[in-house]
Amino acid sequence: MHNGGPLLSCRNLTFRYGAQAGPVFENLSFHVEQGEAVLFMGPSGCGKSTLAYCLAGLYPEYAGELEGEILIDDRPVSQMPPSKRAREISILFQNPDNQFCMGRADHEILFALENMNYDGDLQERMRELLHFSGLYAVGTAPIHTLSGGTKQKLALATSLATNARILVLDEPFANLDPAACVQLAGKLKELNRQGLTLLIVDHNPGYWRSFITRIALMDSQGTLVNENLLPDQLESHRELFARHGLFLDNHWLDGVTPPAADPESPPIVRAKDLALKYEKETVLDGLTFQLKRGSVTALIGQNGSGKTTLLCTLAGVGKYKGELTVDGRAGLVFQNPRFQFLTLTVLEEVLTTLRVIDPCADAALLQKRAEELLDEFGLLPLKDVSPYSLSQGQQRRLALLSMLAGDRPLLLLDEPTYAQDERSTRKILKLLYQRVRQGLTAVIATHDLALAKAFANQILLLEDGRLTPMTSKDLDRYASERGILL
Repeated sequence: MHNGGPLLSCRNLTFRYGAQAGPVFENLSFHVEQGEAVLFMGPSGCGKSTLAYCLAGLYPEYAGELEGEILIDDRPVSQMPPSKRAREISILFQNPDNQFCMGRADHEILFALENMNYDGDLQERMRELLHFSGLYAVGTAPIHTLSGGTKQKLALATSLATNARILVLDEPFANLDPAACVQLAGKLKELNRQGLTLLIVDHNPGYWRSFITRIALMDSQGTLVNENLLPDQLESHRELFARHGLFLDNHWLDGVTPPAADPESPPIVRAKDLALKYEKETVLDGLTFQLKRGSVTALIGQNGSGKTTLLCTLAGVGKYKGELTVDGRAGLVFQNPRFQFLTLTVLEEVLTTLRVIDPCADAALLQKRAEELLDEFGLLPLKDVSPYSLSQGQQRRLALLSMLAGDRPLLLLDEPTYAQDERSTRKILKLLYQRVRQGLTAVIATHDLALAKAFANQILLLEDGRLTPMTSKDLDRYASERGILL
């Protein structure tokens, strides 16, 4: 029962990942009223996700050291047993794979309901949550076969199964196609109007502006710069957001043009009648296409359309029918960068790639080159940190950097800019631009249609197993039909 004061209060929060580590954020204090929807924005690595884990009670129980107090209705979260805490606050992780316990989608929701001792009809409530999240068609599917975006929807359904009063969302749109983002934002708006309190972590206010109460802006040191920025007054704060390397909209892409591609350059990829089935379901249906050397191709499509499958096929992963020729080695940057890491430190991750390319090179020269690359991507201060301890945005940059360091002629990137702030996205595009001018061919699977339009030489829509070339006008029409703003 809410007592009339702030629903959530944070007092002088300071968090460290270890006794000898510096604070991720220090003396952080704020409160949230019942029914608010508060968007926390800040540059990549500023501690937004760490704060989300602290609010949900996961930290310091599972990692780190926390000073200060987090209270719900003036009761310390740290003193609540997990069963009580789960009824008060739930969390949707940025990486949905971190959230699952079961093998099947419907079993995952049932497991959450059973743990909450749900006293209604379990099957009926499970079906309601599947329907609400747009997952009814995949209810019995094995979770490992779902696309990243579909997994995100399932994680939301599981989070809602707890019926908590507060829902923490950590980059919930990171793996969703634009149409799904519009749908999910609408559903969250509906839940908020029904009284659910939302604490949202995101780099971009775009999908939230129609219903959030306010924005809390954090700087790179984890300090709250302003916790009362109103959504209808953001334009007057454009300079403030730019100073902290953050998006307000897609205007930052104005003036961005694709790298010039030589129409006479030979193809680096040739595919003819490329087909692939997964458990009787056709994923790729007789694709015939070529990719020119030194070009950028944007691969777009809804969640589950097969974009990741196509990238993996081009990288030589998995069996297929038809003809496929790739001239040279391909590098694949995974959608989940954690699947890519091999070593215990950020520096060693880059050095490993450099050693593979030139095993006889001088160790000091390799070290210097690795540190230069890390500095270019803003990761040099973290060179001795475990890759698994980085924020999602930092992990994404490291995964991309490791592949770029390998100097491969074909680079396949699965959502390379998700979880990135504007400053980091600019760095990624600048480095890709430089490499493409030197002959690199890039294929970017992305849900960011504005980015695809601005940066790619060609855009391919993957839908129902088929590829359709898209012009800029085609893309505008595709976006308009789905209520997506470019």
